[in-house]
Formats: sequence, C-alpha cells, structure tokens
Amino acid sequence: PRKNGGRHHVMPLHADIQVRSRRLGLDCLTPVLWSKIANGVTEAKGNGAGFYGKPYQPGAIIKNDIEYILFLRKGGQYRSPSTLQRALSMLTKNEMQSWMRSFWSDIKGESTRRGHPAPFPSELAERLIKLFSFAGDTVLDPFSGTGSTAIAALNAGRNSISNEIEPTYHRLAEQRLGEAAWMPRSAGAVNAAVIVQ
Repeated sequence: PRKNGGRHHVMPLHADIQVRSRRLGLDCLTPVLWSKIANGVTEAKGNGAGFYGKPYQPGAIIKNDIEYILFLRKGGQYRSPSTLQRALSMLTKNEMQSWMRSFWSDIKGESTRRGHPAPFPSELAERLIKLFSFAGDTVLDPFSGTGSTAIAALNAGRNSISNEIEPTYHRLAEQRLGEAAWMPRSAGAVNAAVIVQ
C-alpha cells in the first residue's frame, strides 16, 4: 500500500507477451482492446466510491477497464477448410461490421459470483471462436477455469479441449458443461458430449 511507502504500478504484460512472441517467430496482428465495463465500486476496496486513491483529489489511480486480446499467428500456409465448414461458419454482415474492430465495448465483464477470481463472459470467447475457427475445429483452453471457453466452443459448433488443475474450478466447469450440453444449438454441432478425464 502507498501509505506504507509502496507504489502502484502496472505491468504491461500484453507488451511483454508481444515482444517474446516475436522473438519466437510468431506474427503479431492487430490486438483488440476490450472495454469490460467492470464494477469499480466492488473492485476498489476501502473507499467504496469506485476509484483508487483519496476521494476527489488529484493523484488517484485510473482504474483499468481494458483487457488486451492479442492475436498471434505462426508461420506457414493458410489452411483450406471444406465447403461445408465454410458454409457452417458464415458470419452475418452485422457481425463482421461490429466484430472486426480493434475496440469492443458491447460485452460486459463477468461477475466473480460463480466462484472464480478472474472470469470472462462466454460471449467474449464465443465471438473469438467464431471469428478465428471453423465449424468442427478444436479449440484448446490450457487454463479453463469454470469452462467459459468450452461452453462457447459448444455453442459455436466446435470441439474443445480444456485443462484445469484447480479441483474447485474443474467441478464448476464440469457442472456448467453438463448443463450447456443439453441446450439446443442453432447451427454447427447437433450432438454434444462432455467427456471428463
């Protein structure tokens, strides 16, 4: 804390990841800035006013409502999905116009009430999955938390592989996926099976 001689600073993880990715030979593409519209009153502990620092005085800390969504691509040839995959993966004109922008402010941040300290809405994952994969593809989530990405993949007609080492989050993800597997699909996947190992 500042009152004990400490300082507030922000770690620019997005920039570090991009630099390291370039060193590994990955291509960095235009990122998306997601304005998650978080709840400052619940995040700023202590003053209850929704900001960090002394109330109504200069020198406060600007709350970070932005998440960087980084796009990294490995080299090699572009893939050629089948005609059926292309047909099942078509986006609408409205989706293309609103999603192919570098700033997203239409998806709210997820509540921490489901038991995870850093959740994100499955709507965000579903949008990204639809933008960058085709029906029938497999999506990998190495840190699955409560299963938002797997649910989004299921809704988008994609397969998914999720890894989670925390037993509490694993159980929540299993429960959520079990419920989601019974929901009707609009396109893509017609059957859903949840296999937990």
